[in-house]
Amino acid sequence: MKKTIVLLLGILLLNNVSFGQSKYTPHVKGDDAMLFQFSGLAYLGAGSYRGGFGYKKFLNDKTAVRGAFAIHNEKKTFPWDTGNWPDGYIGEDGYDKEFGIGFEVAGEMHRNKGKVDPYYGAGLGFSLTRTKSAEVVRGAAGSTLTQTVIKNDFNSNAATTFAVFALLGVEYTINAALSLSAEYHLGFSSSGKPDMKISGSSDSDITAKGGKSSFFGLTSVGVLTLAIYLN
Repeated sequence: MKKTIVLLLGILLLNNVSFGQSKYTPHVKGDDAMLFQFSGLAYLGAGSYRGGFGYKKFLNDKTAVRGAFAIHNEKKTFPWDTGNWPDGYIGEDGYDKEFGIGFEVAGEMHRNKGKVDPYYGAGLGFSLTRTKSAEVVRGAAGSTLTQTVIKNDFNSNAATTFAVFALLGVEYTINAALSLSAEYHLGFSSSGKPDMKISGSSDSDITAKGGKSSFFGLTSVGVLTLAIYLN
């Protein structure tokens, strides 16, 4: 929350420097912008992505198309030796790994008549996340260590999600180069959990079939999307 407030203050401060005119200038055909979100490119409402790229282009003075691509690869390591174990013990570190990709495309219809610009549109999105984790194991020197590895734990973010939606939002123009926008989505999403696989805990791997879920409703997404216009 504190980081978001600092970012907002920084953006508002930019309104007083030479990034463009403070007077509203209507969009025209060919205007394009790079898009950023403070909480990541989480257009599907299925968890925030940690990095990505977004782009928007006006096809005419009222119609814009946008797209976003996001990818992340995270790993957390849990050391087996925390400094409290006596000599003569061995172990293997535990870890949590997560990899995800996602994209979104959408069209926007703007009024384009003022600094506060309502718009509506529609879009679709896709995201895929896979996880892998292993527990910390320890034992006396010379003993056989067996580490349990779980792929796509049902309690993790592992999922494949498709979404289609209608959108309603407002874009506020800070100056000729910067704007902030927020929007609601009304749509349908379908998510599937990949099969969970457990190895190391027995002589053979254990596989559990993943399930499916769906959602239809209204969500608030894209809060505080920053657009930096390139024209």
